[in-house]
Amino acid sequence: MSTDTTPRIPDSDERGAVALAARGITKYFDGKPANEDVDFAARCGEIHALLGENGAGKTTLISVLCGQYKPDAGQIEVAGAVLRFAAPRDALRAGIGVVHQDLRQVERFTVLENVVLGTRDRVGAESERRLRDLAADVGFELEPGAIVAGLSVGERQQLEILKLLYRGTSVLILDEPTAVLAPQQSEQLFRALRVLADEGKAIVFISHKLREVTHAADVVTVLRNGRVVATRPVAGVSTDELAELMVGETAREPDVTAEPGTPAEPVLELDGVVCGAGRRALHGVDLTVRRGEIVGVAGVSGNGQVELAELAAGMLAPEDGTRAVHGDVLAFIPEDRLATGLVASMSIGENLAFRRFHRSPMSSRLWLRRAHMRDHARKLIDAFHIPARDHALPVAKLSGGGLQRVIVAREMTESPDLLIAAQPTRGLDVVSARSVRGHILGARDDGAGVLLVSEDLDELLELCDRIVVMLQGRVVADLPRGACDRRELGRHMTGAKAREDGA
Repeated sequence: MSTDTTPRIPDSDERGAVALAARGITKYFDGKPANEDVDFAARCGEIHALLGENGAGKTTLISVLCGQYKPDAGQIEVAGAVLRFAAPRDALRAGIGVVHQDLRQVERFTVLENVVLGTRDRVGAESERRLRDLAADVGFELEPGAIVAGLSVGERQQLEILKLLYRGTSVLILDEPTAVLAPQQSEQLFRALRVLADEGKAIVFISHKLREVTHAADVVTVLRNGRVVATRPVAGVSTDELAELMVGETAREPDVTAEPGTPAEPVLELDGVVCGAGRRALHGVDLTVRRGEIVGVAGVSGNGQVELAELAAGMLAPEDGTRAVHGDVLAFIPEDRLATGLVASMSIGENLAFRRFHRSPMSSRLWLRRAHMRDHARKLIDAFHIPARDHALPVAKLSGGGLQRVIVAREMTESPDLLIAAQPTRGLDVVSARSVRGHILGARDDGAGVLLVSEDLDELLELCDRIVVMLQGRVVADLPRGACDRRELGRHMTGAKAREDGA
């Protein structure tokens, strides 16, 4: 840091004082600005939402504030003093802690062992008492002796927050904290964050979900294309206004309207399917998807949804039970874009042509027809708003949202009999997500059966003719359209409904 004396962050009786500020932050990657002249301030006693679409610069800004990246221009102030962070540990010493999306924990250790790891404290009665007091203050019920591998996703997120509180963190930054939580878990998290804000801590959370911003935050800063386009109190701001700030006037266009489908004969049948081991295994799953219907899959992350999608797509083979697909063309939008869906070293155009390499007009008996591949790529780049001017650009150069557009464009133009889509709108802006949902509905209305895995419960409720809920690798509910709301889905996802029925 720039000084040996870390400035004191104001405490609870100085609510409203600026705890952490970015002044004119600019950060370039490959000559392009990810952040450009960004000003941002987190105040004590306040929950501040950082809102923007994928690629807007939210994560880059947070990475600068926590010492992971060094800014190319601008400065960071903690309680009014300018600091320079050489590494994340410097930011942590200054009282700034981050809960990342990928939770960084030692799974074979206990909760308490994870909390004291990296501190000078030891596992013992004193550290356990302090941990229990911290947990009780924010309403967490974690058992210090519990093994982390056995915790739910929501509990592991609570553990990450407690690790930072144990170290005396005064500014908490959470990156997409509700991405993998059920509604009830999200509500519990935001109740805890409100308690911490009321104690005088500065809370920042990154999000692209308009509903949770208007529900949980006091102030919102909106980023678009690496720049701040607005900072304002949340009170009185509508989700439509926030959407327009995020993506511009195109957000005013009406969303898709999903009428009920007309289910016909089965196109996918899973009967007693068993696959894998551990929490993510599938245990005797029965599932049928019919032509002309969208079957949604809901569940807290890590309960077998990804494995279900990959097995349905034929990437995994059942160890027991049967899988039957009745159709010629299967399209698959995988959750992991680069590892499963694309070849990073190949161009955008080549990735878009994967499904057509083997047939005319992309190829003849002897060679590929590059001109046809180029024309095909240009049409899809325009139609699906892929953020690239050159089809020859390596696909790995795209942002997460750009990668998603490439996969969606390739798979949705194949006129599938069965479409399996895992998180198809993740990372997309409001307009692009609306377009993808329209394509999904179009595939269904053209006679395809659709299996839609999504962590966006509003998306499932809007599009699906049926929703099945996964819990610990099993289907625990099969709910027809209109039979439940977000809260009811959450009760199934966390097992609360099953416990009530068994009581």
